[in-house]
Amino acid sequence: MQVTAHRGFGDRYPENTVRAAERASPSADAVEIDVRRCGSGELVASHWDNVELVTDGRGDVSELPASELASLSVDGSDWGIPLLTDVLGAIPPEVGVNLDLKERGIAADVVDLVQSVENDAVVSSLHPDPLWRTQLRDESIPLAFNFGVRPDANFLTAEAIDCEYANPHWSLCFVTDLVESAHEAGMEVYAWPVATRTLARALERRGVDGLILTRPL
Repeated sequence: MQVTAHRGFGDRYPENTVRAAERASPSADAVEIDVRRCGSGELVASHWDNVELVTDGRGDVSELPASELASLSVDGSDWGIPLLTDVLGAIPPEVGVNLDLKERGIAADVVDLVQSVENDAVVSSLHPDPLWRTQLRDESIPLAFNFGVRPDANFLTAEAIDCEYANPHWSLCFVTDLVESAHEAGMEVYAWPVATRTLARALERRGVDGLILTRPL
């Protein structure tokens, strides 16, 4: 069973920070990192579009410079919102990375970064556009579609983009035939967000291929 550290085990460590990447790497097969573009143009690691949702600051990530984002406190820690390059630098080359693109217009830069690191990398998104653009730029990069509230439509999209991974909310693995359908289509299933051993064991019995964990179990 493959283990991906969701936001670097964001329930245990300050999410999407260099610290989280460092601490999560020894316990995971891959580290998932959320990606946005900040106000000064660099790619940074943040799930949230507004820094108030995870730090002591105010404002939108898209409007704040990287230097100001780095000075903030994520989850009350001494770690700020980092450059994506700094997070990638904290992950050993033998540990994979899952880059979750949270917005449009960043796929080209993400592909360039993926091509520059030794880590096995997957590009994922809840939106089809960044995945299409990743595929157009480099067909060799594996894609993962993060399923939302319309699993049937999401599945068709994942098939159309030729995704290797289907990443559904864990509940969909039990109330739909998604696991079987994905396997028939040649996709592996990575369920998220998983926070307990009981749920992890149930998903393993259900036949999923990987778990996207919010904390080490």
